Amino acid sequence: MHIIIAGATGLVGRQLLALLIADIRVSRITSIGRRAVDLVAPKLSCKTGELADWPHLVAEAGADTAISTLGTTLKQAGSRDAFAAVDFDAVTGFASAAQTAGARQFLMVSSVGASAASSNFYLQTKGRTEDTVQGMGFDRVDIFRPGLLRGDRGGPARIGERIGMAVSPLTDLLTPRAFDKYRSIAANDVASAIAQRSGAAEKGVFVHHHREMLAPSA
Repeated sequence: MHIIIAGATGLVGRQLLALLIADIRVSRITSIGRRAVDLVAPKLSCKTGELADWPHLVAEAGADTAISTLGTTLKQAGSRDAFAAVDFDAVTGFASAAQTAGARQFLMVSSVGASAASSNFYLQTKGRTEDTVQGMGFDRVDIFRPGLLRGDRGGPARIGERIGMAVSPLTDLLTPRAFDKYRSIAANDVASAIAQRSGAAEKGVFVHHHREMLAPSA
């Protein structure tokens, strides 16, 4: 399996990359990004460039499986346009290039509550991205919708996220099983769920919430 991944320097992407390097099913990994990853492995190659260069870089690499762990926040992006440039434009541009280059499966990290019909701009953008990717003609699309991601991102502190992680053990405990998709989840659990489902043969669109991500894949 040859996997191409965008977002490998992020919270989920870093941990996913380590899992894919250790996965005997994976023969090659190509990381696409604006900066290189800090891991080195014989099966790993890195292609760096600005977003406008990505389609060319993806076409050069080719792959049968494509993964996006790209994502930012409105606060970090600084504006709605800047946020959409990453969470919509970059993700869908990468997906389109991967599909054109021959990828049959696309796996992406989205968000719990994502819906193009949402009145919340963040969730609406995530939903539009999901819908656009689903219409691209991949044999299989896997969408991962985590709640609050737990883990050390490094870099500047996101105060809201740190407060959320601090209180998440209590809020998770108080969240009924019927609403467990809203519970927080460790980034390494999301990465593991993506790794397990990479290369899955069954065709279709599969949406994975908290419960599904913690369950072993069939």
